[in-house]
Amino acid sequence: MNTNCAGTLLPTCLVAALAATAMNAYAAHPLITEDTGTQGVERRQLEVLGEADKDDRGRREEIYTGVLSYGAAENADLQLGLPLHRNGGDGIGDVSLDLKWRFFERNAFSLALKPGITLPTGDEGDGRGTGKATWGTLLIVTYAPGAIALHAHAGYRRNENKLGEREVLHQLAAAATYQVAAVRYVGELTRETNPVPGGRSVRYSTIGAIWSMTRDVDIDVGWRQGHGGAPVDEALLLGATVRW
Repeated sequence: MNTNCAGTLLPTCLVAALAATAMNAYAAHPLITEDTGTQGVERRQLEVLGEADKDDRGRREEIYTGVLSYGAAENADLQLGLPLHRNGGDGIGDVSLDLKWRFFERNAFSLALKPGITLPTGDEGDGRGTGKATWGTLLIVTYAPGAIALHAHAGYRRNENKLGEREVLHQLAAAATYQVAAVRYVGELTRETNPVPGGRSVRYSTIGAIWSMTRDVDIDVGWRQGHGGAPVDEALLLGATVRW
């Protein structure tokens, strides 16, 4: 855990982590790394995501997030994300609104942009929000020639806040997936700015699997490990996705 968080409540540390990871705007769970895939015209997707975090002192926080995606065009999705915090500052966090636009596609290679904002719907006083609207964008790259797929993104976020955090955040993330029958095995590495002034860069590694029960129903599980200045040491990740 980042020593700058050692004397604070875990929810405050989690806001620091979430402020940085919010720029990923909900990749295919359990990954942070975004991909260029979209739903298709008037298709919808609902993700229900759960995350149980623990720091090096054994303090815990649970975060549940619902993410609704709508296919505004064949190559563009609108997304709404609503987080719910438990075991700390219980209640709703900052709502996110995002647009993913795949602007280039050739064979297995594609590029996308994903701008988005968060709204100050969470209470910054108990660690559920930043107190101000934030905005940012991702540049996403996907190469998916077959069973193995590679994804990466570079992100920027203007982290306006009332918490004394850094206001300019960057993120780099890369992931690989391997499809075997109905299961995708996933792994990734991420590095992002620590929003705590003076804190070291935040680094995470994640492994997991996504099981496609049907074409439109997925269940996933993952394990995320923090490194260096990461405020969260480890996290268990569970999720379910339905498309229609």
